[in-house]
This record gives sequence, C-alpha cells and structure tokens, in this order.
Amino acid sequence: MARSTRSARREARREVTAARRDLDRLLGTGAPRDRTPRWVLAAGVVVVALVIATVAVLVVRHGQTRYRDTDFTSVAQTTVSALLLPDARDPDRARQILDASTGSFRDEFAQSTGAYRTLVTRLGTVASGGVDGVAVASRDADVAEVLVTAVVLTRSGTGGSASAQPGGAPNRFRLLVRIEPDSGELKVSRVEFLP
Repeated sequence: MARSTRSARREARREVTAARRDLDRLLGTGAPRDRTPRWVLAAGVVVVALVIATVAVLVVRHGQTRYRDTDFTSVAQTTVSALLLPDARDPDRARQILDASTGSFRDEFAQSTGAYRTLVTRLGTVASGGVDGVAVASRDADVAEVLVTAVVLTRSGTGGSASAQPGGAPNRFRLLVRIEPDSGELKVSRVEFLP
C-alpha cells in the first residue's frame, strides 16, 4: 500500500508539473527555453506587415484607370478634327476644343478663343477634309504622344455664306499631339505641328 501511494504521488506531481509547463507556455511566463524568442515574434509581425502593404499597393495599382491605345487615338482624332476643320456655322466648335483640352494647350487656346470665333465667323470659313492617319508614337503609363495626319480644304465666303474659292488646293498637316488624363478623361495637353 505504501508503494501504490508513492507512485500515485509521483504521478500526481508529474501531472501538476506538466500542467504548470503548459500554463507557463500559454501565458509566456515559463523558462526562457520554453518561450518563443521575441525576435521571432517581431520578425513575424514585420513579414505580415510587408505582405499586407504589398497587397494594398497591388490593389491600388490594379484599380487605377488604364487606357488602351485606341482610347488615345480616338481622342486625338476627334480633337484634331475640331481644331483643323473650322466651321462658321458651328459656333460651339471652340467650346468643343476647350472641353477636350488641358494644361498649357488649353490655357493658350482659351486666350485666343474669342479671336478664333470672330475670324471664322467673319470670313465665313468652312473646312472640309479630315484626319486620315492616327498612331501612338510613344506612351508612358497614362500619357501618350499621338501622330496625326490630316487633309484640309478650306473655303471662305463673304458675309457668312460659304462659297468655294476657285483653285483651292488641299493642305496636308502632320501633328504630334500629347494626350493625358485630366479628371478621369483623356484630354489634349499639347499640339505640335510637324514639317
């Protein structure tokens, strides 16, 4: 009976010791060899923070507006057509050009809008023709430079009626147009006439 009591006590001590070790391990108060080193925990927190930051950057970049080449060429074609084809019968042509432009080009054109309208209306200018070639020359993210070629035949009349002038030869133009986003829309920011 003495032996069974002793073995029962030893078994109880082992169970208490194991329970204390488990409790110390869970609370982080045990002997240093039983605890996870703090540098391992700090490294784990840093790794998790880096993963979260990387995912956040990827989500933001993916959510940004990406434009296709056809978007750039379409804006260039529409704006250059409005710019090169004045029409005395369309008083809103200058407004269309301003609405499709931004930056220094918009500022410069806005300063001369009144003179542009007056000249086109007074001369009764009407142009026909159009853009016959558009291509993206270079691109950097959401900014592109587009090469545009156009043929324009200008007629002017007196007193506001447009009558064809004899011997009017068509004019060929080559332009380099810079297009960039402004308030979520692609707009022309620079127009350069090429030789």
